[in-house]
Amino acid sequence: MPGESVRARISALVETSVRALADEVRTVPGGWAVRTWDLPAVWTLNQVHLEAPTTPAAAAALTEEHQKDLPYRYVVVDDEPSGRRLAEELGADAWRADRLVLMVLPTDGRPPDAGQPSGVERGIVVLDEQQATVLMRRWVLEAQAGIASTELEEVLEYHRREGRLWNERCFGCLGDDGTPATMVKLRSDGAVAWLEDVYTRPEERRRGLARAVVTFVAGLARSERPEFTFLLADDDDWPKHLYARVGFTPVGMRWSFRRSQPF
Repeated sequence: MPGESVRARISALVETSVRALADEVRTVPGGWAVRTWDLPAVWTLNQVHLEAPTTPAAAAALTEEHQKDLPYRYVVVDDEPSGRRLAEELGADAWRADRLVLMVLPTDGRPPDAGQPSGVERGIVVLDEQQATVLMRRWVLEAQAGIASTELEEVLEYHRREGRLWNERCFGCLGDDGTPATMVKLRSDGAVAWLEDVYTRPEERRRGLARAVVTFVAGLARSERPEFTFLLADDDDWPKHLYARVGFTPVGMRWSFRRSQPF
């Protein structure tokens, strides 16, 4: 499948998720904006999203117009040349740029779990919503040190809502204490599969748990014969290399920019 078509399909699925959960969706020049009144701390559900080429001034102006009552400004940019330009120019104005790599698992070739023990042999289990929430709480507290309790609960509620929207299946390994040590979520719309929220507790890292679960879930996804399987990886973090070893390949990038309070 051509790269442009894959990127468009991925963007459409991510957009579907955001629009389905948001309270309000508005059309803006070059894209759309969403607001979710009971989860104001969640950037994803209170974003300006630009699909067409844009300029730093135009992007910043749209956030001022649609997020003026929020303690942060947050914009997502699909157009890669615009994203690179915004990263250069907005970075000088106290905006933080984040790059996500769109990675796809080919539908042909060697399955990602070929020659590996089964999920049961590797201790991989299905995690329920409560177990997944325990790990999400650890992850948010690790990534956003000092986050207020009310904001933390909003973020966790967002993840619960998104999981229910997609009827997610969550897989992971348990630590020696019997509590979840690592997780990977699997979503599907019936045609495309999506791996999301890969996380391992700090004290359980460097044991190969994440790779084992990602490999297992990727193999499970492909066994259900989707058109393709994808995930979004932080371009500045090491897990993208783990995903590459499992078989995922980059097909594009999307940018996000935030300023002021980052919650």
